[in-house]
Amino acid sequence: MQLELGPTAAGDVRDWARFARRLICEIRVEPDGFQGIASPDLLSAWSTMIDTLDSHPTPTDPMFRWTGKIDVELAEYLLHGLHRCVHSEELQIRITDEERARHAPFTLHLIQSFVDGLTAEGSCHLHLVDQVRSTLGELLDH
Repeated sequence: MQLELGPTAAGDVRDWARFARRLICEIRVEPDGFQGIASPDLLSAWSTMIDTLDSHPTPTDPMFRWTGKIDVELAEYLLHGLHRCVHSEELQIRITDEERARHAPFTLHLIQSFVDGLTAEGSCHLHLVDQVRSTLGELLDH
């Protein structure tokens, strides 16, 4: 599957990556409340994706744009896990209002990119895409 992110401010991506890594560390240290939401495999898969995205812009790049191939089943797995986390009350109490406001735009951009990529792959992936669209609705770009 083709995954396309950006253009967006590179600094926002680097800040989001630090924020996401912090949340992953907290979940690994205190996994209570995340059973069925964020498994160790999901956290590892997202850590790899975050590392990939964070290594792309150089510190002097003002803008971030990334296009890459990702296994479609991995993309479904990542999107499904991210979607569960976004709606997790346990995770939401770990995020301040300021962090939510700052990182929601890139998180939604990331979700939209996964939705777009899976939509392009065809009908067998549309159940998850429809579920994400129905719960996030107008928060997504299109």
